[in-house]
Amino acid sequence: MNILLGAPVWYGNRPFKRTIEEIYRLGLDYFEFSLDYPLPDCMEEAERKEIKGLLEEFGLKIAFHSPLDISVAHPRDEIADASMTVLRRCMEFSAEFMPLSLYYNLHLHPKVSTYKLDDVREEIKQKGLGRWLAITKMASEFGILVSVENDSVPFEWSDLIFEALSLSASEVYFTFDIGHAIMAEVTQPKTRIKMKDGMYLDYLKRWIDKCGDKIRVVHLHDCSLTEKQDHLSIGRGELDFDAVFEVLKGTNCKYMVIETFWRNKEKEEMTYEEMRKNVEFCRSYL
Repeated sequence: MNILLGAPVWYGNRPFKRTIEEIYRLGLDYFEFSLDYPLPDCMEEAERKEIKGLLEEFGLKIAFHSPLDISVAHPRDEIADASMTVLRRCMEFSAEFMPLSLYYNLHLHPKVSTYKLDDVREEIKQKGLGRWLAITKMASEFGILVSVENDSVPFEWSDLIFEALSLSASEVYFTFDIGHAIMAEVTQPKTRIKMKDGMYLDYLKRWIDKCGDKIRVVHLHDCSLTEKQDHLSIGRGELDFDAVFEVLKGTNCKYMVIETFWRNKEKEEMTYEEMRKNVEFCRSYL
């Protein structure tokens, strides 16, 4: 598997210069930069130039994760319109880093409690597909490769993503978060009792069967199936990564983010030493 390996960076990882230096020392190829508030507006031109200079100095690439505080496919037009305004500003910012920028990752499913209702879900899907066409057009204007990520939404309720990908041209891709795919199922009442050893691999396989040719990015992390936690350091949960990497061979993945926020089930924050172990572990498979 010839894959570039990355790590997440967000506003809490300031100062960014020190973080980028650590990423270089870890032997990573790139980082996925989350543009949550107050980014990108708070970043002055001097800091932007500094980051570009560090990328060039260390031979690193950068990717972007759209803000989690916006909802571009929200069924309320007022919310979706405002979110699209923020999205344009974020895409414009990411385009400043071309050609060092790899992709722009975003979520589609809105956090709406009535999403579980069939009629509401269908309405949201139709509105969301309209927004998706506007998003892909915007990305094309900026020359950005856009990739949509699966949310913590069950496979059976993910038609919005499936149809968005089917509507899209070849330059639009899919970010496969393995923890989201698993947790979306094991936290549902219908599967909570039925969980069996290895069943989570079936959850991953059906996403790959559906979207494998579109998968360019994988978000990798461990999960605790018993405590319903994801984004754990690799080896601190209950996933069999020999099996997980075997399943991932069925994708066209080019980029992999070690998206481990927590060092263990007690949710202690990751350290650079723990991340180093994750990087070495992943390199042994790539």
